[in-house]
Amino acid sequence: MRHIAPQTLIDFARDIFVAAGVRSPIALRVAESLVESNLQGHDSHGVVRIPLYLQQIEAGALHPNADPEPVEDSPTVIIMNAQRGFGQWSAHVTMQRTIAKAQAQGLAAGGIVNSGHVGRLGEWVAMATAENCVGLAFCNLGGRTGIVAPFGGTKRLLGTNPLAAGIPMEGASPIIVDFATSVVAEGKIKIAFNKGTELPPGSILDKEGKPSVTPADLYDGGVMLPAAGHKGYGLGMLCDLLAGVLTGSGAPRLTDGQMSNGVLFLVLRVESFRALSVFWGDVQAYVDAIHANPPVEGLESVMVPGEPEQRTAAARRLQGVPVDDVTWSNLSQSADHLDVTIPEE
Repeated sequence: MRHIAPQTLIDFARDIFVAAGVRSPIALRVAESLVESNLQGHDSHGVVRIPLYLQQIEAGALHPNADPEPVEDSPTVIIMNAQRGFGQWSAHVTMQRTIAKAQAQGLAAGGIVNSGHVGRLGEWVAMATAENCVGLAFCNLGGRTGIVAPFGGTKRLLGTNPLAAGIPMEGASPIIVDFATSVVAEGKIKIAFNKGTELPPGSILDKEGKPSVTPADLYDGGVMLPAAGHKGYGLGMLCDLLAGVLTGSGAPRLTDGQMSNGVLFLVLRVESFRALSVFWGDVQAYVDAIHANPPVEGLESVMVPGEPEQRTAAARRLQGVPVDDVTWSNLSQSADHLDVTIPEE
């Protein structure tokens, strides 16, 4: 394990993408998004993804310089075709357009089809909170069979299908709810595989349909499980139906298209519902009540969603972003292949 300064890691990631033929603005946006995931403690959506993205570019599955284009555009709804481009770029552009519509109309929806991996959903709903809006996001795997079994099943069908919500606060970081509807995100299993650690019990089944804690079993024909049994399964289905079926992106067994993310954003302008100052006051009072709740033994305090990430980010900005040896080796190999200078550790 090594610790890399955040800006150093951003510059390194950007340089790798530029060397792979990605336009500089897109390369920077993707690099910043990946490292921000690392800063927040979500290493599964961080720089570990870079070699995979490069493989997708080389295979022609990811079109690195594609700009999203609208296929539906009304005062309150926009559907963007990402044209197989970087998901972080299409999500950024689409959320910007959706926020602008919500500011004008009070609420708006934005959909993305035909997109590469959009990264950490919490980043996109946070964009809405920065403009005094509530943001909601639903994501699915599009028209390909995923890696998660339906509740009670043993074969792959659903994606990890994350969802997220962001609530603005006055003078403080927003409340951010962001989680996969599987027990863990697939990227976290990849990180555990790289580190040689076991998974929490109940995360996966092996190819025989038996419970396993060994990450390699997932990549040998195993299957992930939905979070909280039927509840996570229901939320995962909701993501398929909203982000996939409603937007037209697709859902498992409906099409045989390439793997892509389907996304649905919903943005609500707070002042269209209540005076902003009154809303902020009520949210703060609610958060104060949560913070005042006595913690269980072993915990310092009760936190609201988003606070653990804020604390992790503050620590990692000071101490550097931890990168495991396997991930660093993979990044270094990619850099060597593209003749990119590897930063000093």
